[in-house]
Amino acid sequence: MQELINKLMSEVGLTAEQAQKTTTTVMDFVKSKLPSSLSGNLDAMFSGVKGEVKEESYQEKASEFADATKEKLEDFAGDAKEKLEDIAGEAKEKLSEAADKAEEMAKDALGKLKGLFGGGDK
Repeated sequence: MQELINKLMSEVGLTAEQAQKTTTTVMDFVKSKLPSSLSGNLDAMFSGVKGEVKEESYQEKASEFADATKEKLEDFAGDAKEKLEDIAGEAKEKLSEAADKAEEMAKDALGKLKGLFGGGDK
C-alpha cells in the first residue's frame, strides 16, 4: 500500500496524509463491493503479501449461491403454478357460465322460432 501512497504523492501531488486517506477510502469502497471471502486477499495484496486464492471458499460460495438460487426458483415456480391453477379455475367457471347462457339463449330462440311457424310442443 505504501507504493500506492508514494505514487499518489508523486504523480497527483497529494500530501502523505491525503494519499493515506485516499488509499484507505478507495480500499474500503472496493472491499465493500467484494464478497467477504475476497476482501482478505485484497488486504494481503495491498500490504505486499501475495494473497492466496482459497478455492474451497469459492466452491462453498458458489454452492451456497446455487442452493439459494434453486430455492428462489422453486418458490417462484410454486407460486406461479398456484396462480395459474387459480386462473384456470376462474376461466373454467366463466366458460361454464357462458355456455349455460348460450344454451338458454338457443332454447329461447328455438322456442320463438317454433312460435312463429306455429310449431308447438308435441
